[in-house]
Amino acid sequence: MLVSRPEFSKPRMGRKGYNHDEVDNFVDLIIAKLKGKPEGDGVTAADLGIMVFHEERGASAYDSDEVDEWLKRVRPKVKSAESQLREEDLPADRPGSVIDMAAPPHYADRFPRVSRAVLGFAIDDVDAAMDTLRADLAGPEAPTAKQIMDLSFREQPGGYRQVAVAQTLELIALARDAGVTSAAVDS
Repeated sequence: MLVSRPEFSKPRMGRKGYNHDEVDNFVDLIIAKLKGKPEGDGVTAADLGIMVFHEERGASAYDSDEVDEWLKRVRPKVKSAESQLREEDLPADRPGSVIDMAAPPHYADRFPRVSRAVLGFAIDDVDAAMDTLRADLAGPEAPTAKQIMDLSFREQPGGYRQVAVAQTLELIALARDAGVTSAAVDS
């Protein structure tokens, strides 16, 4: 399944866009995956929905809307490539777990912030919810997917980007709904 390398525009004057080096590296991984090359094995369709790039201005950035649109268009192709994999094709020592996804050591690494002129999710609310969610997922009675998706947060200027938080929670809920537990993933 071939996908041509996209060409993204620079953001409009005065606007932020995605760091072009990070985008280029991620695009390379996606194309490698679709070509069946080993360096693309770590990319999943879910990654395309939650990938977060650092924001830049000027020549070192790509238009974020164009990048997001391309990722949306290529996601079904990555999903199709995944459906053709067999369990024995996956590396046995694949790192990561639902617990790791729920709360990285520094939340700002997972959730970019919006400018002070834009409302984002309240940082303290999200950080506290992620700490609680991480502990609950490691405990004997993990929350249901519905409970995870029902989390809500206050808004604050300059808070966490709402889409990034929502996509991460959706991924955790989907993993939980599929029956993935920390014990199953960690073993």
